[in-house]
This record gives sequence, C-alpha cells and structure tokens, in this order.
Amino acid sequence: MPTVNLDELEGAAMMVEDGGGTVTALVSRETGMIHLLNEEYMDEEAPMPSASGGDERYVPVPPAGTLGIGDGLVLRFAATHLADDQDTVRDLFRDRDTEGFARLLEQRGAGETWERFHEEATRTALRHWCEENGLQLAA
Repeated sequence: MPTVNLDELEGAAMMVEDGGGTVTALVSRETGMIHLLNEEYMDEEAPMPSASGGDERYVPVPPAGTLGIGDGLVLRFAATHLADDQDTVRDLFRDRDTEGFARLLEQRGAGETWERFHEEATRTALRHWCEENGLQLAA
C-alpha cells in the first residue's frame, strides 16, 4: 500500500480549498506521490496525470473543508475551547485574519491546546481518507 506524507497531503488539501477550483491535487495510487496541477505551477518531478480525472491510478484530493480540516476545524475548536469567543473567531476567519486568531490563542493561553487539537483532528481525518482510498498515511 503506497504511503502518503501527512504534511504534504494537508498542504495539498489546503491548496485545493484555497484555489477556488483552479487547483487540482492528485495522489498516485502506485507511489503515494502528490501531484499539484494548476496553470501557474506544474510538478516537474514526475509525468503529470490528467487533471480531468478518469485515471484510476490517481485519486483526487478533496478540499480541506470537505475533509473537516479547514475553517470548520477552527470553529469546532472555538465551540469547545473558546466558547466565549466563538463570534470573534467566526469574524476573524470570515476576514481571513489568521494573525488575529493567533493573538487570540495567545491571549487565552490556548495555543498548545489548539496545536494538539489541530494535529489530532488532521491526522485522524487524513488517515481515514487514505484508508478509504487504499493509501497509507506516513507515521
């Protein structure tokens, strides 16, 4: 079973999410290598798969939000760990103010809690996605 790098898979899912339909990420079922396809960047390390899909040798990486690791993860964290600040967190992410979120975490002493929450939720979501697609997440 091919192994996929956790950080690279998370990054690919975030790029697909942020790309607004202009970025495609495909994982090779043979090697576990992630290929990013868009008009501005082409992966030169290996032959490029078709972005149109239909090639069973590759599985498309869904957007981070579909995997539950995008903004929804931040909002779930806020609901359980920053209950009094949920509206503030929602506003920060609507405005794409990640620095403001970092400051809020620091003010509330919740930085380490967020890091653990993020790491565990991301690893769980990506491991589940890999298993569903016949891939293995690297340890």
